[in-house]
Amino acid sequence: MPVPVFPDDARLLGALASGSRGLINARFWGDGVDALLDELGRASGASRVWIFQLLELKQEGVVQDYVFEWAAATHYRQLTQKRFRFFSTLFNDPVYQRIVAERQRGESQCFITSEMPSGSLLKNLESQGILSMVTVPIMVDGQWWGTLGIDDCERRLEWQGPGLQALVVAAELIASAIYRHQLTSRRRQVELFQQVADCGIWEVDPHSGSTWCSRALLNTLGYPDQYARVPLRRLLAHILREDRLCFWSQLRTCLVDASKNLRLDVRLISKNGDTRWHEIVAEVVCDDSGRLEALAGLVIDISQRKQGEERAMIAAEYDELTGVLNRRGLTRHLAETLGGVSEPLPPHHLLLVDIDHFKQINDAYGHPAGDALLRLLAERLDKELRSEDGLARLGGEEFAIVVSGLNDQQVMQVAERLRGRIADTPFPLESLPAKPPSHQVGISISIGVAGLSVGQDLSHSQALAMAQADQALYAAKGGGRNRVVAYWQQSRERQTSRASTTGAEPGTAQ
Repeated sequence: MPVPVFPDDARLLGALASGSRGLINARFWGDGVDALLDELGRASGASRVWIFQLLELKQEGVVQDYVFEWAAATHYRQLTQKRFRFFSTLFNDPVYQRIVAERQRGESQCFITSEMPSGSLLKNLESQGILSMVTVPIMVDGQWWGTLGIDDCERRLEWQGPGLQALVVAAELIASAIYRHQLTSRRRQVELFQQVADCGIWEVDPHSGSTWCSRALLNTLGYPDQYARVPLRRLLAHILREDRLCFWSQLRTCLVDASKNLRLDVRLISKNGDTRWHEIVAEVVCDDSGRLEALAGLVIDISQRKQGEERAMIAAEYDELTGVLNRRGLTRHLAETLGGVSEPLPPHHLLLVDIDHFKQINDAYGHPAGDALLRLLAERLDKELRSEDGLARLGGEEFAIVVSGLNDQQVMQVAERLRGRIADTPFPLESLPAKPPSHQVGISISIGVAGLSVGQDLSHSQALAMAQADQALYAAKGGGRNRVVAYWQQSRERQTSRASTTGAEPGTAQ
């Protein structure tokens, strides 16, 4: 029997050095692998150098693909043969099953075909005319990615010592090239995704507090592209405090409910100090005991969407002429002020304001002047009110005001002050026909006041207050205009009137 020969270690080491440079300098990693296999094949004098990629590891066997090959001669080539395209190998041979287990552990194997036990693997090697073979697993990120192999169909080549170690190093170089390619591909995918979706990507390790941010997110927050590490505390500081509290609240809810997803609109403080709306989309991963295991997701710039929503809300809830709330906006203001609150609320009142003899202004100066007057009136009323009060134009020359936190006497004082501010100071109307460049127009207003009760049915409470304030406004108009009348005053007057008719004291039983 022929004595096994050994590869030339020095030539292999030289081939490894030359091939590694080609692998590093190649524009495409696959070209570098081809160059390395060529160097190894020529230095070893083997018939064929190949790489199988593992596609699937199943209980009954493995699925692989023949992805790289160098052949010493045309008749040794197998890359183009159909039997090696996405081929399956079953675990019906204990020898092959053991080999797969060793490859998963990163162990190399050397085979002399004539010394192998009978089985499907031996038949496979004999069918290819292989006299000897060496295989080295390619481990990428700790996982068996594929196999580097050298077949010799002419010699019984024994691989050991520096020669085998050179192949192990070659497999590690190939694994590094694959890993760099995967990272580059992922980075390109991330960058493309970020460009298309206008978003950043982040990940947090809950155990260590370590964070990772994509380049786009780093730029948004004002950090250099290659910034090494953004502490979690500093990352969270870019979220406006109010929104940060909401984020923690939703995260706690996810942990309690075992929910896997979290979505929240937040305001991020950008590198120039401005705040922009972003949507946080997070995947929450917990272990079997419900403890937070991982947290990752996207930060999507939704500032344009928010601007569109704001424009839509303004169009739907604000009066186009004066810029104050309209009926729908007033309803929302009441819902935000009164809705969903269980504790006792301070008193609320509704004021209905109507311009006296407004038709005469339109007739005298024209509708453009009337519109200008409505805008000036809204501005003056708004300046007299607090930020928590609500001012709305109901239509025509009628306005509504919601005042909170004042008793009946105080709200009447507010109404009187508003009436006086309007009646005592005329409004300048510019460029009126046949008038001086700045003509002063004096007007007066009538105000009806009603209490705004807080009940289960907010729409009913609003409708009731509107009706009562309207009655009071009608009384103010009927009483000579330029005055304030409260609904409760009307009620007491009606009680007094009934009492005088029947001879009973007001408020006593009949």
